[in-house]
Amino acid sequence: MPRLPASHIVPLLGCDNGRHPHGEIIGPKSFSGPIGTQLSKCEKLPVVNFESNECEIPEIERKILSKDQQYLLDISYAKKSGRSPEDLFVHEPGPLSHSRWLTTANRVLRLHLNIENPTDEHKILVSFILKSYMSVWFHIKKSKCFTNGPEHVFEVIASSRLLPENLLKVTDPVVQRNAFFAHSENLPLNIIVDRSDHI
Repeated sequence: MPRLPASHIVPLLGCDNGRHPHGEIIGPKSFSGPIGTQLSKCEKLPVVNFESNECEIPEIERKILSKDQQYLLDISYAKKSGRSPEDLFVHEPGPLSHSRWLTTANRVLRLHLNIENPTDEHKILVSFILKSYMSVWFHIKKSKCFTNGPEHVFEVIASSRLLPENLLKVTDPVVQRNAFFAHSENLPLNIIVDRSDHI
């Protein structure tokens, strides 16, 4: 679920052609444009001083995470604190591939550590990844039962409100088309397992 809005936002912000102000995907493992062209080599660029970003990182056990998920967790902590641990740069952010939005998110965050004056578009991407994509990803990883689906849909909707109006017009229809767990016939499943006294 978190990859759905991301798969529509990244091409709008990180690329360059005439159709969108910042472009399109140009192949299975590359983007065009000022942000997109740098993603494939971001781990080779030197780290600069960077500002911290406010975000909530869910508590999660590292041992249940893949290598790419651990990288997302580590780089999220680095962005939150404004400091980058040395061992973070020993690891790769994962391969750039349009079928792996997690590693694309890792690379967008890693690139942000390399740029002294990031563009507004890059700042929006980083903010979306840290405040929506990452937190939803880890919440789903922690509680991936069918009965938790409505909560995850709600979290995607609530956390994506930070996006500018023009991007909400792109992402909201994607969430609506894919919000199977928010259908009225599925909400009772969540109510059945809800531990709240008022439910």
